[in-house]
Amino acid sequence: MFSLACMSCHWQSPDQDLIACPDCGSTIDIIYASAQIPLRQDLPGIWKYCARLPLTNLANLVSLGEGSTPLIKSAWLGKEMELPDLHFKVEGTNPTGSYKDRIAAVGIARLVELGKRHWAATSSGNAGASFAAYSVRAGLTGNLFTLEKPSGAKITQIMAYGPKIYTVTRLGYDPSVEQTTWQNIREICTANGWGMLVTARRFSPHAMEGVKTMAYEIGEQLQTVPDVVYVPVGGGGMLSAIWKGFMEWHASGYSTLLPKMIAVSPENCDAVGSAWRAGRSVEPISDCSSTISGLQLTAPPDGDLVLKALHESKGWAVSVPDDATYSAQAKLANREGLFVEPAAAITLAAVHADLKTGRLKGTEKVACILTGVGFKDAAAISKMVESVSMLPTSAESIVDIGQSRS
Repeated sequence: MFSLACMSCHWQSPDQDLIACPDCGSTIDIIYASAQIPLRQDLPGIWKYCARLPLTNLANLVSLGEGSTPLIKSAWLGKEMELPDLHFKVEGTNPTGSYKDRIAAVGIARLVELGKRHWAATSSGNAGASFAAYSVRAGLTGNLFTLEKPSGAKITQIMAYGPKIYTVTRLGYDPSVEQTTWQNIREICTANGWGMLVTARRFSPHAMEGVKTMAYEIGEQLQTVPDVVYVPVGGGGMLSAIWKGFMEWHASGYSTLLPKMIAVSPENCDAVGSAWRAGRSVEPISDCSSTISGLQLTAPPDGDLVLKALHESKGWAVSVPDDATYSAQAKLANREGLFVEPAAAITLAAVHADLKTGRLKGTEKVACILTGVGFKDAAAISKMVESVSMLPTSAESIVDIGQSRS
């Protein structure tokens, strides 16, 4: 059983079809009647935690096999960086290639339960692919509003699932455009009885409950929790929801510890990090020149929830240059065998930066959230392998190659 509670004022309510507090307009949290997290081993992926997900009837469950992603201990980079207890949560193994499938599974199931047949969403790519794929599974249709210049690989994947796609002028570069887009999507959803699907707790509180299952899985996989968890921050909802998951895991009695949460953003699109360092609330930034797809938000809707999580967990914010992120992407591929998108690799770049400054001592148990698979960004792939050449040979010469290396 679950209910709703405002995260700013004292408003509470039984569950209903709301996306914001009716009294003050703030973000709604989902509250559960019991602190226990019973595990349903007979259900797939994230749905083993169905007691702590906002679905009242499991007949409405929607799944493509999301969740149960691997937590892999570093084979080489941890040793090289003198951080021997380094782990990677590999979310690219989800059905559409990113952690957004956890959100889509819960969000689309929620729409099915409410009897809604259509949705509208914003996405730079990963969430759009997830919402589109899961809505096909459930028989729903959707409208996606994306960046003016989206990643070609991501948009191609979305097109394959068949939703209507609209590119919004200046979206991803102008905070006023971001805010107007969200406001108008809310209006058309209200007017037409559609579901609003945005990967932010501010706009899709029920769907975002799917993200916290990452924390549950990490807790199970380690049989404890990490000392430090590095999370990419665009809109901020992922970090906030993962922190909620760790707190719930702790409250259930599965762990006696809580990790420090680290918010990682690109240097040239760092609204959350700027606010953290200045000791103020998050404010929109005037521009975003970072090329890291998925993290290009000038007005993070859940930014202040990230700051709250950083304070509660005694964590911090880190920003890194794009070049360091692309370097980390290459290292994950050629040193760990992990092919991830730049928005995932940014966490490794931040770990390296924190080791360099001494913020990390090297004795910590560290987890990096690797949000999506490398195929999501074709331009980044080309950049990563531009110096790699293929060597011509003939079938007859192959034996010579073997002899020259013996």
